[in-house]
Amino acid sequence: MAEEDLVRQPHGREQQVKMEIVSMIHGGESPYDVIFHVAQWLEKTSGEPGYAQYVEDAMRAVYGCALMHVRPMEDELRDVEERLARIRIAYEKPEFTEEEKKRIRFAIDLHVKNIARLKECIARAKANGETAEIVKN
Repeated sequence: MAEEDLVRQPHGREQQVKMEIVSMIHGGESPYDVIFHVAQWLEKTSGEPGYAQYVEDAMRAVYGCALMHVRPMEDELRDVEERLARIRIAYEKPEFTEEEKKRIRFAIDLHVKNIARLKECIARAKANGETAEIVKN
């Protein structure tokens, strides 16, 4: 399709997401939230399930763990703590066998270690003066 044909296309859905992005920026929302919002829109319009989750996981890995930005690590910490609470509730259910309870205990231990690691990373990033946002140079 030629560039001039693209200009003549109606801007319906694209115009809506463009306005949402600008509104989010004017509202001072986090760049992470803006990127995730766009990823959700792309997932919906492309029919590619899981794309937004892939983007969120990548942001957490790269900007959080690798670049030590606080916000993605805090988001990950919140999710891990919520999962740990649900796992602990499941552990108390009497219908699990002893073998299943061993696996659940293992999951609990891994979640506790991951929480400690994330808290340490967040504290280190805050001590080093890292911001919770993406800083573009």
